[in-house]
Amino acid sequence: MTCSVVMLLLGAGATVQAEETSFTGASLALGLGSVRNQVDYGGYLAGQTSKDTDTVGIIDASYGINLAPQCLVTLGATYDLNKTDFGTVSYVDGGNTYSVDGQLKNHFSFYVAPGYRLSPNWLVYAKLGWHHAKGEFNDSQLGSGETTHNGVGYGLGFSTVLAKQIEARLEVQHIDYNRESANQSDGKPETNQAVVYLGYRF
Repeated sequence: MTCSVVMLLLGAGATVQAEETSFTGASLALGLGSVRNQVDYGGYLAGQTSKDTDTVGIIDASYGINLAPQCLVTLGATYDLNKTDFGTVSYVDGGNTYSVDGQLKNHFSFYVAPGYRLSPNWLVYAKLGWHHAKGEFNDSQLGSGETTHNGVGYGLGFSTVLAKQIEARLEVQHIDYNRESANQSDGKPETNQAVVYLGYRF
């Protein structure tokens, strides 16, 4: 009887310790996902919207801080490993038709993600981040150029422990950027993405 009580207490203590340490500390992850980009144009291209779906690779570095037995907060940063397309719009000038296509590049972010442990191996979290990126465009009449955009992203996700120090997570996020001008037009990008990450917890 005494041995049974001791084993139960040890088991409970181990569970609490696991709950308080899972998903905390430094982590490095690689993500692969689908991104839906959109630009709402103004100025000379007023009323037009370009849309495109692309694939994005992301590197994510973060640090999880324990707040309570079931609660933690993660601070992190991300960087996109490739450009993603915005699609193409066209316009008529002097009887000729021209096109404008764009890409998002050099996208990085800093974020905070409060999370709740459903169990030692499962975590759900919300995410709020500041985003910075450049818009690269090519106008078949006026040439190419760049715009710089800042924005706010918010999302939801869940993480799971696959093996010791190996974690996977699925995340969806919406990013809303500010409007910037170039040539005779301006554009306001926004992005929706769903990304699967595989990470190593140090």
